Amino acid sequence: MTRITMDDLSVKIVNGPLTILNIFANIFFAFCMLCPPHGREGLKQPMKLLLGSMVFCTTVYLVSLIAAQCLWMISASSECFYAAYLTMVYMASTSMSTSVWLNFFYYSQIVPAQRALFTWVKRNIKSIIYWGLFGDRMFFMFQFAVRAAGEFYSSGEGPSNTTGFTSTYATPQDNAAFLKDVLLDISTTSLFLEMIYVFFCLCVMVGSSCVTVCYLHRHMKSMKEIGSPFSSPRLHSQMRVTIAGILQGILFFFTAVWIFIHYFSNVLSSTYFDDKTLYTVISLYMFGTTLNLGIGQAVFRQRAADICLKAQQAVKSLKP
Repeated sequence: MTRITMDDLSVKIVNGPLTILNIFANIFFAFCMLCPPHGREGLKQPMKLLLGSMVFCTTVYLVSLIAAQCLWMISASSECFYAAYLTMVYMASTSMSTSVWLNFFYYSQIVPAQRALFTWVKRNIKSIIYWGLFGDRMFFMFQFAVRAAGEFYSSGEGPSNTTGFTSTYATPQDNAAFLKDVLLDISTTSLFLEMIYVFFCLCVMVGSSCVTVCYLHRHMKSMKEIGSPFSSPRLHSQMRVTIAGILQGILFFFTAVWIFIHYFSNVLSSTYFDDKTLYTVISLYMFGTTLNLGIGQAVFRQRAADICLKAQQAVKSLKP
């Protein structure tokens, strides 16, 4: 089997600056959400939950990435390293899926409902988002548990004897081998389900973005025909959100394709991509997502503009 891997220096050169910039940016995002400026309307639900979830997941992912790198240099087989690694996997998955729900929320707010199903979706969008995020977290928690069990048994620390699933007359070695076979089947099924879910998220992300773009194109075309101006703040806001959704969809598409290549190459191909390459790609996705949030979300963009304005005023006041 051919193994394609990134050397440690390349990983540090790419991940190091991205991680540091990303952490500072997400700390700023958290500050904007926790301390909104006086006299300005704050975020409403479920937007607040979606943005807060993305900021939280991205920040914990980055901290776990730093911890995993440090623990790897100490001991690659330590329990703390596995814990940091599994936390990285969980937070990367939930961050990516949250961006899908955010894009779907944009779609529900911009595109008018023309059928009974979509009318029901728009009317109950908050409940759909809440339950969707809850189910999403439970699904990836199951994936987390399966991976944790796999690391536990592969390290040789699992129980060597049990009578719950095996014969009482079997040797401890037979029981341990049986449990490992069962765990391998569960892990394979879990991976298959995860790939199905990633494909579903990809379809929702691309579909909602395409429908939103088509609607705005038709809407602007009709406005042009009747001579209506394009200076409406609502239209500008919708266009800005749509562009942000398109950019996020592009980021998600390429990252999802790489995830498919990474996992299926291990099963169907003789070429193997190591985890360092995968999580470098995910770090690039996280950085792109952070830039997209900073530019596309008014709550972050306006607060940054306020801080820059106050800094300029402070500098001018210091001049003689």
